[in-house]
Amino acid sequence: MLRWTILCALFPSALWANTLIFGAINKFPVAQVDAATFEAIARGGIVSASDYWCAAGDYGVSQGLRSNARVYLAVPEGPSATQPGRKAVRFTFDPDAAGITPIEPQISLSVDAVGDNMTVGAAIQFCGNTGVLGF
Repeated sequence: MLRWTILCALFPSALWANTLIFGAINKFPVAQVDAATFEAIARGGIVSASDYWCAAGDYGVSQGLRSNARVYLAVPEGPSATQPGRKAVRFTFDPDAAGITPIEPQISLSVDAVGDNMTVGAAIQFCGNTGVLGF
C-alpha cells in the first residue's frame, strides 16, 4: 500500500492509468467514469462524431446489451475524465441514473446535444468496415 501511495504522489497520472479501458473496434479507448456513465476517448488527429458513437455502440455490445438498447449522450466532447490531456465524449445506457433527459434523436450526427440517443445497433453501424484487418 505504501508503494502505491508513493507512486501516486510521484506520478499522479498513475491514478488514471489504473482505470480499466475497453478497446473499441475503431481503437478508441472506452473507460467507465462512474456507475452511470462511460467515455469514448479520442485517439488524436481528426475525430468525427461517428467515431465516438461507434465506440459507444461497440462498448454496449461488449456489455451484453441487445442491439435495440439505447445509448445516450451524457456530456458533449470535452476533456477526458479518465485520461488527462485527451478529448472524450461521455455516454450512458441509463439516462435516469446519469441525470439527463432524453431528447428526440437529432437529424444530423453530432456529439453536442445532451440526451441525443440511438440504438446500440445503429451506433455500431458507424464502425463501418473496421475489423480485424483494419479495413
